[in-house]
Amino acid sequence: MLIRAIKKIKFKILRKFSKKITDFLFFINKVEFEKYVTIGVPILDLSSECTVKFGSGLIMVNLPQYATLGKSNKCKFVVSKNAKLILGSNIGMSNVVIVATKSIVMGNNIMIGGGVTVVDSDFHSLNPSHWHTNEDEKNMVSLPVIIKDNVFIGMDSIILKGVTIGSNSIIAAGSVVTKSIPDNEIWGGNPARFIKNNEIKEI
Repeated sequence: MLIRAIKKIKFKILRKFSKKITDFLFFINKVEFEKYVTIGVPILDLSSECTVKFGSGLIMVNLPQYATLGKSNKCKFVVSKNAKLILGSNIGMSNVVIVATKSIVMGNNIMIGGGVTVVDSDFHSLNPSHWHTNEDEKNMVSLPVIIKDNVFIGMDSIILKGVTIGSNSIIAAGSVVTKSIPDNEIWGGNPARFIKNNEIKEI
């Protein structure tokens, strides 16, 4: 009982300490945010000329001892100049990386599994002659990513540029999503393909 009580006290202190540091990071990076919970401190790499908004009910797990899968990376948010990252309400994530060079917008009530990556760019030109030259970044392709309401993204999945994930959809663990997914469907694989309709039943 004593050990359990000590663990609870340590956890409360950690949450409070993590939030104070994260509040400061959000403030100096001009992040618009509402009520949230963070366990550990996320990594922010934000341009001074970008838009970042986090809705109410965001939960971030950044430490392996409190992440279900025990992954060691922190949640990381990278947003480039003139890009935007908008997260709706009630989004939970563990050890997630999100990189917006143009636009990533998420709706409400979304669960993002451990180790998921969401990006809106190739980060390089697809022409090999551009690599290691000034033309590389100039010719990289960026396309907006949209994730609608009530979506579950399984652990270690990768969401690539130009993708829209429809409402009430599920992405199986380890999937690589290269094209848009309609509402109410379950997809999985590399590249992700349709598996079946998500037959939602009221409890």
